[in-house]
Amino acid sequence: MLSYFEKTALDEEFFNKWINPRLPQEIFDMHLHVTRPCDTVGVPQSTIDGDWAMQCGFQMEESDLDHYCRTLWPGRRVWCNAFPMPIRGVDLMSANRHLAALLQNQNADAPVQIRAAEMAIDPSFSPEECEEMLLRCGFLGYKPYPDLVSGRKGADIRIPDFLPDAFMHTLDRHKRAVTIHLPRAERIASPLNIRELLELRQKFPDAKIIIAHYGRSYNIEVIQKAYAEMGRDIEGFYFDNAAVLNPQVHRFMLEHIPQDRIFYGSDMPLLLWHGKRTWENGTYHNHAREQFRWNANAPESEAERSGYTFFLYEQAKHLLDAIYSVGGRALAEKVYCKNAKAFVTSVLNQ
Repeated sequence: MLSYFEKTALDEEFFNKWINPRLPQEIFDMHLHVTRPCDTVGVPQSTIDGDWAMQCGFQMEESDLDHYCRTLWPGRRVWCNAFPMPIRGVDLMSANRHLAALLQNQNADAPVQIRAAEMAIDPSFSPEECEEMLLRCGFLGYKPYPDLVSGRKGADIRIPDFLPDAFMHTLDRHKRAVTIHLPRAERIASPLNIRELLELRQKFPDAKIIIAHYGRSYNIEVIQKAYAEMGRDIEGFYFDNAAVLNPQVHRFMLEHIPQDRIFYGSDMPLLLWHGKRTWENGTYHNHAREQFRWNANAPESEAERSGYTFFLYEQAKHLLDAIYSVGGRALAEKVYCKNAKAFVTSVLNQ
């Protein structure tokens, strides 16, 4: 468990004022990472040093997940869709086997449960062996990641470079899902990403494509540009909102994307610190109370830092503000649970 994870009186007050009255009783978290320390021994220090999020912590066992969810969302039933941490150096197949075992040994009465999982894939893996494991273990689908090929975020590589057609053929045949993190600096607004996403929809119409982080639309300008380019074609995809805090982005998605195609995601354990996010000139800045290498020279005063609540509480407030301004409690229940539950049930019962 992360040593810095601690719920304070300020967190309790924030939760009770802004979140608890509006948060549904059931949550389905469609985007989090369960990875044991024993499967991460091969991760190079240079990989950690080059990624601010990994510096905050990238290992999470199921017991940690249980503690985090019970602490963050008291009184709620939490179901999860889990992936291994898909970075270089992680023993992905070992992590996949562990998730498969967790799927088979869930306590149906537990308040926190892993009810679905996507197996991490690398282009070097055998498509045939992955297909056998996908079906035998009951995985929802695949979780590729561009960094496994490029070694860095935002690299200028093609989607087929980290998600070859052979794997998509498997998902299409069995009508399974894939959660895609987009490459390239422009993310979903990249004309090349847009073209490749639309090609995937055309070539593999029965595969269910979930675009992570609203296409990495952490700023409103990204999704506005993408929507202007894609138009109604964007409705052929599903989206999770993991790590997105911008209230403008949440409202835009709720007003422009079919609301039953939006899933809640936390991205645990990457965002379990106390802090907030600000936006300026098309970019964003993270602010944290805890001391990490990436914020060692941050200009905030100690008084400012001490006033931060959980980053995930900031996300929840902004998301709930947008939801209730657009559709109220019924929409909150859809985004936080019902959409994901219906999706997972449909995919696994094909």
